[in-house]
Amino acid sequence: MFERFTERARQVVVLAQEEARTLKHDHVGPEHLLLGLLREQQGLAARVLGSLGITLEQVRGEVVRIVGVGNDPELAQIPFTPDAKRVLELSLRESLPLGHNYIGTEHLLLALVSLPDGPSARIFADLGVEPDAIRSATLQMLAPAEPARGRPVGVPQAGRVEELFRIGPGTAARRLLMVAGARALDDGRVLIETQDLLLALTRDPETGPLLAELGADEAAVMRALGRRPPPEAPPQAPADG
Repeated sequence: MFERFTERARQVVVLAQEEARTLKHDHVGPEHLLLGLLREQQGLAARVLGSLGITLEQVRGEVVRIVGVGNDPELAQIPFTPDAKRVLELSLRESLPLGHNYIGTEHLLLALVSLPDGPSARIFADLGVEPDAIRSATLQMLAPAEPARGRPVGVPQAGRVEELFRIGPGTAARRLLMVAGARALDDGRVLIETQDLLLALTRDPETGPLLAELGADEAAVMRALGRRPPPEAPPQAPADG
């Protein structure tokens, strides 16, 4: 997974560990990753947070208030909490629906705001910033700045579709995307293709039985896909996050 991280995303992890050491904490949690995102000022995530009025000083003060300052001696290796590991894992899953073959600071931020509770969620709540506002601002910065010429009024650019449509955590659609993404990774691909979504539908507890009744179970779909040539994946260029 770290092989997909951009240099700035890797630096965020390093800075998070530094923050944990400075605060004498015996762990690296999502709150430290948030501090790392803010310290990596050239990353897209820091720009998003700054646009919403979230500063490093504010968040560091909130971390001290909520978690406190530890009294543990400096450790050579500081373990990541399960929630911090979850953020790192979700960052990959956040990149897949966007069609990105890299993990930048923006994907770490999107993964971070998907956590329903914990110190980082409490910090956002105490600062009066909704997770949806952070997600929307992130997707807006990722989208092209200039509208396409000749596009009818009211019709969004392809890159701005995410501003109008969101897939909430825990929804069936997000579950299907996660299954489809996992299958793509198993095949050594970083883009979700139509056959991944089709197979995800056959494995879903809600749609799978219905498709099976229609004779389109996983085995039937695999046989049909075996008769079709695989699509070519277009090259992807990383953003500046």
